Amino acid sequence: MLIEEQSKILNEFKPNCSVILAFTETDVKTIEVDSQNYIYLLNDMPVTKRSKFRDVVWDYNDDVINPGRNIAGSKLCIDFSKYTNIPAFVLIELKCLMHNLTLAPTRYSVSSKRAKPLKYNTIITHFENGLRLLSHTFSKINEIGEEFVAVKYKAISDILESDFRDAAEDYPFTANRELERFFYYLKHPATKKIIEHDIQIDFDSLKFPIKRAKKLKKPTYLENDKFEVLIEHSVYRVVEFLKLMGTPVEDKTALTHFENLKNNFEPLSLSPDLINDYGIIRLLSKGYSKEFIDEKYKISPLFINEEGGLYPHENIRIKAKSLHKVEHFDKVRKQINEIYYAACFIVGIYTGMRPNALSEIIISKCLITEDGHDLLISKEHKGKAETLKLFDDKWVAIPIIKDAIAAAKIIGKFKNNDYLFSNMDTLPATIARNHENMGSGGIKHFMENYFMKVFGEGAVKDINFNAYMLRHTLAYQLFRADLGLPFISFQLKHIVDQVGSYTSVGATNDVTMSYGGIGEQLSDTKFGEIRKSAEVERVKSVMNPDATYLGPKGKEHKDRLKRAFEGYMAAGYTKEEVYNQMADQGMAIVNMGTGFCFGGVENFDESLPCIGSLRCNPIRCNNAVVTKSHAPKWREVYVSNKALLNKKGYEDRQDQISAAMNEAESVLKHLGEELIL
Repeated sequence: MLIEEQSKILNEFKPNCSVILAFTETDVKTIEVDSQNYIYLLNDMPVTKRSKFRDVVWDYNDDVINPGRNIAGSKLCIDFSKYTNIPAFVLIELKCLMHNLTLAPTRYSVSSKRAKPLKYNTIITHFENGLRLLSHTFSKINEIGEEFVAVKYKAISDILESDFRDAAEDYPFTANRELERFFYYLKHPATKKIIEHDIQIDFDSLKFPIKRAKKLKKPTYLENDKFEVLIEHSVYRVVEFLKLMGTPVEDKTALTHFENLKNNFEPLSLSPDLINDYGIIRLLSKGYSKEFIDEKYKISPLFINEEGGLYPHENIRIKAKSLHKVEHFDKVRKQINEIYYAACFIVGIYTGMRPNALSEIIISKCLITEDGHDLLISKEHKGKAETLKLFDDKWVAIPIIKDAIAAAKIIGKFKNNDYLFSNMDTLPATIARNHENMGSGGIKHFMENYFMKVFGEGAVKDINFNAYMLRHTLAYQLFRADLGLPFISFQLKHIVDQVGSYTSVGATNDVTMSYGGIGEQLSDTKFGEIRKSAEVERVKSVMNPDATYLGPKGKEHKDRLKRAFEGYMAAGYTKEEVYNQMADQGMAIVNMGTGFCFGGVENFDESLPCIGSLRCNPIRCNNAVVTKSHAPKWREVYVSNKALLNKKGYEDRQDQISAAMNEAESVLKHLGEELIL
């Protein structure tokens, strides 16, 4: 049945509502034939490819092309039979509302500016929350007497404001945003065209016992110190592994950093031969044939018995231990897991893909070239690669992402699982053709294993990770960069440059994507929250009266701040309230990356030409103010110059290189920061 035909049936519901009501209370035989026809049309109307209007369960699984693992199955079904307290006619009204919503989802968009069709699983979630409240509301109403209710409460319009208020007082579930959206649909003008009601209740006025508790929420992104350490650790391990395996490293800047940071990490005790033999053991232990293994690895004559077959994997394990002087393969396994986690973290953090897209990344097929640009894609949910959207299902593949995929491909050989986000165990030969990936819960567990390796067990609870945090962290770091904040890594710049180049050929409508523009695309509904956090961080980095400020103007700046904050505190404001207000008003301070410039027209010293571009010199420039927030950039100054120390071709610049290193070391020392993390 065409959408137009279904819409026509729904539009005729209001004039036929008395008939439908009678139908729910009596035998259909007593209803006039013409009215029976409408009831038949309504009940027989297909609402999904699997379900009709009359069904108690509406199943949308066939209406979504290749649904992600996170939503397939029960999350694409809604069971109306669970809400037993809701009268039959009210349930029919709500069914009409829900189907009207699925037929024209953009009509109910909160914002016309960014109107996007609502997804079936999203609509289901909103309605499940609404139906749950209505069921609770009617259970409270039934306390008056079921006979009275049967007479007085037949339709949605019969529910009183006081009924909702009474139900809210002891509502046993959380009053969340999804419930708020249901009320929005209920009160929408498009709804009133379908069903007759006059519900004007303000959702925010309802007093829920556990409604939106005002507690301090943990950030929805990785905080800067964790982010910096994880990036450094992940990049280092991936580069180190590729070098050990003799695989070319795409990210040349990361390779330079690797050479300067190698003394800060315990080296991997791996080799190509060890990885080769470990792969043989892994596959053999899971029941794979010699022929299959021979296609992937070079089998040593030591592992072949007199009959030309392979020894049992236990025997080969013993031989390999002796050959490679390995006490136990558990250490090898842990190192390989760490590398794989690092590779996955890099892909997740630098693509900004949603969890469902991350879970569908197939190692052998994820890298493509489009219009001369390297891209990484997830499984083609929409059928064709060209229909996939940047920031949603595909991303520019910067060099370190390609390196991460290269590392994952090597390890994926003995996992024999082509999904990037998949269990670290090797798939048994019996199910190898049915490769298994993991949903958002698996990704959470996956990353928490990595965090424990890098930070220790206590960090897991502190970080409070969820799979969306990778996407939001990228958005946050991009907002920080766009606001002039210090941590602009070479990899973030790669992203912006490549996105700018890609979008300029017409892949999106935004031909000039800035740091913040990309951040906005990634932050989804958290846009305001994430950007505000970045703005507050900016304010704190230059307006904290207790911070350390270097430079001749530093003391003057700090004294001025102390006086101002003493006034604010006396007036009853907290520091956080002041910072938030400052962020709302905007702060006109130029950040040059390594410090903040307080130079003005009146006192600008022409003898110190300011060239910007992250080249502020706080030791020589009287207008520079440096804070702890600039420490990452000063570390980068130190490391990048150290790479050029005594390097061939830079003999004539050694004095300048040494001076820059000493300067960075001095700044970090005064800030009380480590030279290298």
